[in-house]
Parts: sequence; structure tokens; C-alpha cells
Amino acid sequence: MTALSVRPLLSTLVAGLALGAVTLAGAPAAYAAPGDDGDIKVHRKGTQEPDQSNHTRVCEFHFAAFNFRDIPGSQIQWDIYNQPPTNSESLRTGTIALNSAGTGYSPDMSMPDGQYKVEVTWTGQLGAKKSKVFRVDCENGNGGNGNGGPGGGNGHHKPPHGPVGAGGGGVAENIAAEESSAFGIGSALAAGVAGTAGLILVRRSRRRRADGAA
Repeated sequence: MTALSVRPLLSTLVAGLALGAVTLAGAPAAYAAPGDDGDIKVHRKGTQEPDQSNHTRVCEFHFAAFNFRDIPGSQIQWDIYNQPPTNSESLRTGTIALNSAGTGYSPDMSMPDGQYKVEVTWTGQLGAKKSKVFRVDCENGNGGNGNGGPGGGNGHHKPPHGPVGAGGGGVAENIAAEESSAFGIGSALAAGVAGTAGLILVRRSRRRRADGAA
């Protein structure tokens, strides 16, 4: 292979890698925006915090926020809506102050029995809202967490002094929520650039062999 035949190949490869680098450089801005890794959980009153389980049936309850890092103002806003929605107005709203780890808790609260959705927004938000659907069911005693029966617990969100079971001793129930998830955008783009460069090399090699055989 002569130097003249190598130069066009190298130019094509360098151009492809440069294009990939530009694309990857722009990806983190939309992929790792402040708060994008955050999550909101619904906890029964008396849940021993921190606890990252989610309770879908509650009586008295509060919201627990995790991993909302680097948010300007260090707080998020939550809104409760009927589910399914009956109008665009929230039934109740409030804020959660966050610590340096992006964690915080709302006060305990209650709502009439029914199904609701909590949505979370924050300053600088780029992705979809974080949300959870839950049911308030005080009539059937769904407020208990194992610390005194239905509606039991002391209502304080203090870290436990020892190992804590899911939900602070109760049933850990998980529900599929409308949450945005960031996937491996950078890895996929890098793999695409590498694959394109490899395909160019193979095609050039085949052409050279064909020309030599002729």
C-alpha cells in the first residue's frame, strides 16, 4: 500500500472520528441536566428514612425525594392531581428542600380516599417530570407501616439506627410511573462512529484487492 493510497483513507477516518467527538461533546448537556437522576417516592407516615421503596396505597403520607442534585435553589416543587385527571389544576402543591445529596422530604399530609398522581418539577428541568401514581385508602386501613398498625408511626422522618426493611417494616410496593430515564447515549454514539470507521476500512481494502486482481 503506497503513501498516496493511505492518505485518503486516513482523512476519511479522522473526519468520522471528529464528527463523533462533536456529537458526544454535545450529548451530556441534554443527558445529565441537574435533577435528571432524581426520583420521587410516596411513603406512608412513620416510614424510617432514608427508604427508597415506594408505597402505592397509603392513608397519611409524605413524599421522599432522592438524587435531585445540582438544582438551582436546592428545592423541587410537587403537585398532586386527580388520577385519571379531571382538570389541569393541582389539588395541592408544595416544595421540598434538598440537602447536598439531592435528598429531602415533605411534611406528612392526608387527602380524601381516591387515586392521585404526584408530579415533580424543578428549576433548569430539561427532561420529563418525575411522577408517581398512588391511592389514598384510609377506610381499609392502608396507612399502617408496622409501627403501631393502621396510621401508626411517629410521623418523624429520621434515619434508622439499624437495618430497616422495605417500607420501614411494611410491604414494599412498586408501581410503574411516568418517569424519564436516560440511556447510554454516549456509548451508542461511540459504537456507531467506530462501526462506520470499520466499514470504511473494509470497503477500501476490498476495492484495492479488486483493482490489483484486474
